[in-house]
Amino acid sequence: MFKLEEVMAIIKAIDQSSIRKFALEQENARLVIEKDRLEPLQPELESGGSKDSFVRQAGGDDFRAEPATTPPVANEPAWAEGKSGEGCLQKIVAPMIGTFYAAPEPGAAPFVKAGQKVQPDAVVCVLEAMKLFNEIEAEVSGEIVEVLVQDEEFVEYGQPLFLVRPD
Repeated sequence: MFKLEEVMAIIKAIDQSSIRKFALEQENARLVIEKDRLEPLQPELESGGSKDSFVRQAGGDDFRAEPATTPPVANEPAWAEGKSGEGCLQKIVAPMIGTFYAAPEPGAAPFVKAGQKVQPDAVVCVLEAMKLFNEIEAEVSGEIVEVLVQDEEFVEYGQPLFLVRPD
């Protein structure tokens, strides 16, 4: 089984690299991490180089390069066009995989609702990973426009959780 510290270190290393997909198997546990493209596409390298991802061979210590197969994505940064066309909305995305909790405990009021104003340090939800509960902050000042996931839903790394209209 993987330790949370190991998983978080792997996620951080992959997040800071050009690796798009990573797989690791240990005994009877398997870890697969794929990055969503949230930043604008970079221009092609003129030297003909490519950004490869590395996948660990099952049962071995060797990594093999695998061409990045991420399909082209429109130049959509972490901002999305508002439904009413009145400017942009910012996505609050999951910084890790885990179970999404909208409230601090069962039966309690949710941290935030659509239409509510938030500050950057406001807790908007909790993500549980391996019995550790991580408070997720808004990191932006504005109005919650939409909650994109249901309570107790499993979320992936980089998955949008909320849409916020920044102040």
